[in-house]
Amino acid sequence: MKENDSKPKGGGFLQAISITTIIGAEMAVTVTLGFYGGGLLDKQLGTGPWIMVAGILLGVAAGIWGIVNTLQRFWKDN
Repeated sequence: MKENDSKPKGGGFLQAISITTIIGAEMAVTVTLGFYGGGLLDKQLGTGPWIMVAGILLGVAAGIWGIVNTLQRFWKDN
């Protein structure tokens, strides 16, 4: 039996922290961009909060899509 057979694959604690940070940053950035972008368009078009709400929802969808892609790359590498 080899010595490395008993160790789990992956980077351990630091890899877990990095993937968590990436996921959090993706969600924060996409939702923030949707919020501010929608708010800016609402001011220019005078449409009330509706484009901002749509921007937030699109930001959440984009964040989830980015998280899925990140996790697929993570699982592919491991």
